[in-house]
Amino acid sequence: MESPSRTSTLWTALRRVVLGAFACTATLIVLLVGEVVLSVTGLSFDPHGYGMFAGILFAAVLTPVALALWLLYRSMRRRAR
Repeated sequence: MESPSRTSTLWTALRRVVLGAFACTATLIVLLVGEVVLSVTGLSFDPHGYGMFAGILFAAVLTPVALALWLLYRSMRRRAR
């Protein structure tokens, strides 16, 4: 049987990993939206528009992932109290 302090430490570590995954996902979404903006405004050399379509598609896929990670982090934080 594990001691309460070890369980608490593992729970805290898992919560921080989830928060880090959320931060990475949110950063990637921001970078993808930036790529879309540069492609749309013509500041990026993208003659076929693949950067615009890929940025929109990947940001749309990653947005629910980021939301799920944030909700998981919030629920883990509430349980810790």
